[in-house]
Amino acid sequence: MVILSTSDIFDIKVSSLLADYDRETITNLYQPIIGFTALAVYFTFWSEAKNQKVTSMSSHEQLLLRMKMATGEFIEARKILEAVGLVKTRLEKMNGMSIYHYELFAPKTPSKFFNDTLLYGLLIQNLGENDANRLKRVYEISGINEQGEDISSSFNDVFHPNYEDAAFIKASSKVNNTLGRKKSKIDTEFSYEKFFKYLGEISQISEKSITKYEMKEVERIAALYGVNEEITAEKVANAFSTNLPKGSRIDFKQLDKDLKNEVDYGVRSIKRSKTKNIVIGEEGLAAKIKFFETSNPKSVLTALQNGTKPAMADLNIVRSLSEDYHLPNGVINVLIDFVLTMNNNVLSKYSVEKLASSLSREGIETAVDAMQYLNNNYASSNKKTIKSKSENKKINNNKQKEEQSDILSEEEMAELLEEFKDR
Repeated sequence: MVILSTSDIFDIKVSSLLADYDRETITNLYQPIIGFTALAVYFTFWSEAKNQKVTSMSSHEQLLLRMKMATGEFIEARKILEAVGLVKTRLEKMNGMSIYHYELFAPKTPSKFFNDTLLYGLLIQNLGENDANRLKRVYEISGINEQGEDISSSFNDVFHPNYEDAAFIKASSKVNNTLGRKKSKIDTEFSYEKFFKYLGEISQISEKSITKYEMKEVERIAALYGVNEEITAEKVANAFSTNLPKGSRIDFKQLDKDLKNEVDYGVRSIKRSKTKNIVIGEEGLAAKIKFFETSNPKSVLTALQNGTKPAMADLNIVRSLSEDYHLPNGVINVLIDFVLTMNNNVLSKYSVEKLASSLSREGIETAVDAMQYLNNNYASSNKKTIKSKSENKKINNNKQKEEQSDILSEEEMAELLEEFKDR
């Protein structure tokens, strides 16, 4: 346990460009999550970083005196800032002294904030869905009414650079250490450190043997099926070929197949009543969102069918949603639940892909946005038409039913959305 003493000294490094509009972003979007005390510490750090251009080190005693803040309050606020990726803390021991190195990061832009499941979810949790969406509308950009023909000049219309010139060769070889919009990563994802630790224990595969692209794919598949780092390392070792060129040594088809079989089928089921309510331990929309955003699709599919093992065909559909349509897990989970409800617990490939295309085109990245998109686009259809269509379906022959079972009309989606919205 690290105990902070007021005599301990610190320095602050700003690792990102910080602009005035960042103050508004932190105040409007982050403050409801981190609270005003953590907000004050962040702004004081920002100011102190400028002061340390004159005096490189300061003591915590001076800082806390200026802020009229107790040590415990400061530590708690700092931890909150670290948790949301605004501050990183390193501790150095030197000659019996403790030196704290604080690293300050820029907040996410509003666009990235609202696409971040964790942060947006916390905002909804703290403010409620209506106020959170009101804040989101503040940052929405109205569509630009493009009139007339675009006659803007391109770069090559004006400049005609000779890329073999010494200036361009030097520019391409220079290391860029200038400040950018660097943001700290919230530490909740697949641990590369654990993965390579386990991989090193069971094989001779080094970290340098696997490219960044391959690691991203490994992380994506592991997250899709909810498999931990140890099992993932074991399966990667089995799918790795040392005699192939770097970048193509992992057989991802084999890895996908192996990880697909490593799910925990002891997942508690999601009980559905006749009115298709979902019971997941808590009540309301917030609980449903939390469940979809924090669970991997394989576990959700297992839970939706009362804890039984999903069919391989269903798992292939889930894999396609991630690999081919690049949908995040939260959106995949909403889509799975939506189609199962609509198709009497049959995961129709055609229906899934039709909706997945729409969600992908709209750039939807969270369960909340997936629910809102479906509700906003299809909830207003006429229920009488639905009823009539439903009655007509009952008199169709088996062949017609089979042909139409995978087709989603707007009326059918509207009917489902009414049920989905009220669950």
